[in-house]
This record gives sequence, structure tokens and C-alpha cells, in this order.
Amino acid sequence: RNYGIAGEELTIYEYDMDSDPAELDVYCRQADFVFNLAGVNRPQDASEFMKGNFGFTSTLLDTLKKHGNTSPVMISSSTQAALDNPYGESKRAGEQLLFEYSRETGAKVLVYRFPNVFGKWCRPNYNSAVATFCNNIAHDLPIRVNDPSVVMHLVYIDDVVDELISALGGREHRNGDYCEVPVVHTIT
Repeated sequence: RNYGIAGEELTIYEYDMDSDPAELDVYCRQADFVFNLAGVNRPQDASEFMKGNFGFTSTLLDTLKKHGNTSPVMISSSTQAALDNPYGESKRAGEQLLFEYSRETGAKVLVYRFPNVFGKWCRPNYNSAVATFCNNIAHDLPIRVNDPSVVMHLVYIDDVVDELISALGGREHRNGDYCEVPVVHTIT
């Protein structure tokens, strides 16, 4: 697909788990910037976390290496990467793979550990507490808060998109090895 952003014509190559693997080869040869937004967060089996969150990243990076393409690579991780559970471990493994790739190839990498994302297109009862609360309130359903003392950090989807467009232009916000969305909302 072709898009115009900030007066520039961009071609976006979309690839997902239903795509022909040959497309990934073509895209990795031609890409000037890679946004890896792929991820598994609700699998049937816990082993699927590692396959989706680490395995695809490994395939992607190997394909970029095959073509000598050292364009910047962004990966969407999660604040859950700091936790010791199958999801967090798989996200952390994907991050480490990307950092190793950068050391090996010299490619710029951008690792975003997104907190809870809210806004349009979020699905209730899936991965957005805000969408779930809004849905339940709108339908007179009960709201359950497991631990009212927990501080939640939230990012609005439009702020995420603005940050990713900035990153595309080389103006990402960094905090050490990680990149971040500069606008974060905190609530208890």
C-alpha cells in the first residue's frame, strides 16, 4: 500500500501469519524501515508465546541478514517483558534477539515496551482494561478491579502512532536501550 506521510510517499509492506513466506523475503530485501508489531498474547498453549514473540522475530532478522539489509528495526514489546511468566519471557527473548542483531550487524533497533494501550480499535475482554471498563459500563455489567492499589500506566493509541511516525523519521524518544512513547497517563 502507498501512503503519503509528511509529504513523503511511502510504500508499506504488510505481512502477517497468513501471508506467503516468500513475501517476507521480498519485503526484507526492499524495506527501508521495519515495524515488527507481531505478537501472540492469547494462545491456546503457552509454547505459542515463544513461537510468535521470539520465533517470528528470529525469522525476520535472519531474512534481513540474508539480504544484507541493515535498515532500522522496531519491535513492539510490553512492560510485561519484565515479568517471569511465559508471555513476559517470550517478549524479553525477542528484545534480546534484537539487541544481539544490532551488535552483530550495526543496524539501529528500536525496542518499545508499551504499557497498557487504550483508544479506538481496542477490544474489550481481550487486552485493554480501559476498553473492558468502557464496554461494561455501557452495558450495565459489573467492573472488577483485582487490586485497587495497582498503578496503571496507559498510552493512547494516537500517541503511539505519533511516536512511531517520529521513529520512522529518526526522532524516536529513548530512555537507555529502550524507546518510549513520551505521553503516558497514570491512574490507580
